[in-house]
Amino acid sequence: MKSQLKLAALALALPAIAQAQSSVTLYGIIDAALNFQTHANPAGDSFIGMQQGNEGFLSGSRFGLKGVEDLGGGAKAGFTLENGFLANNGRLDQQGQLFGRQAFVTIGNRFGDLAFGRQYTTANTMLYYVDPLGVGAAPSNSWMVYLTGQRYDNAVTYTGKFGPFMGIAEYAFGGVAGSFQARSSASVGLKYADGPITLVGDAQYTHDSASRLARIYIAGVKASVGPAKLFANYIYSHRQAGFDSSNGGTDTASITSMSTGATPTSVAAINSVFATSRRDDFFTLGASYLATPAITFTGSVMLDRTRADAFSGTRATAYGVADYALSKRTDTYLAFAYDWVRGDWSGLLGNSTTNYTGGSGKPLNGNDNQATLMVGLRHTF
Repeated sequence: MKSQLKLAALALALPAIAQAQSSVTLYGIIDAALNFQTHANPAGDSFIGMQQGNEGFLSGSRFGLKGVEDLGGGAKAGFTLENGFLANNGRLDQQGQLFGRQAFVTIGNRFGDLAFGRQYTTANTMLYYVDPLGVGAAPSNSWMVYLTGQRYDNAVTYTGKFGPFMGIAEYAFGGVAGSFQARSSASVGLKYADGPITLVGDAQYTHDSASRLARIYIAGVKASVGPAKLFANYIYSHRQAGFDSSNGGTDTASITSMSTGATPTSVAAINSVFATSRRDDFFTLGASYLATPAITFTGSVMLDRTRADAFSGTRATAYGVADYALSKRTDTYLAFAYDWVRGDWSGLLGNSTTNYTGGSGKPLNGNDNQATLMVGLRHTF
């Protein structure tokens, strides 16, 4: 009788035990901001509304589901489904994809994890650790991703953590019949974090649908000094003649989210296709300071030098943010950004040109500088 009672008790407990071995978490961020921006069109008119490029200044709005299951023996499986959306109108972000931010399944153990699906590029992941805003959201503070890309489709990724080191190796299949190389991407990233110092490095190779190559190398550092954090990173980008990373077109690389989108009206930006080979050298210097447990000040300067045959242009941004934490989950902020361009990038800001391709199309007809002021509210759940 006692044995039967024990068996019955165990049977009743099994669902609870199984539940304890797996879990699903709902999470998200909503960042909405009022925006004033100068030189938002070729006439030099100002823009007043919500968001910049449909984004708040600090974070892209999103919600997601994460699941994990304990497989026993130190092994585990899991998944991530993350949706990006536009807080100002409720529409889907990331080219209108339902889970355009992330969508992958994982399996792993103490030796590392394998992930399969739509994932961040290793370049974007490594920049997160050494950028003052962890790669922000608004075009004024995140336009470096037009060089590196943000996400791969059809990606297989290995991530391993060993003491202070973390390594990532990633390959994205191109999915083009008859060509293993077309639209494919391969990359590797390494992070070292010990005490107040974080160092990162990354190498990324991406082919477009015609197998033209873009090479990207990254080095960066973050140093904590008391209540302050100092940031510096460098991106080297070299694209072969005609490299095209546009999303949704007939010539699509596996890198997505690299298309243009600098201001509410501009359609030709730093990502433009060049008829000749193109080199970009991108530099970031920044700092953040925790003035009180609730107040953080962040500032940064970003500069990109573009060189190609018969083309020489520079784009730069300086921004500052004062952030006040209302609670652990909610903060409000005041942000200011100033963008300017020189040389052959003149006319980049607030333009309406659609066919500018590195000097071989219609000249840019916008402005050489632009100021942005945003007051935002962000909630994390």
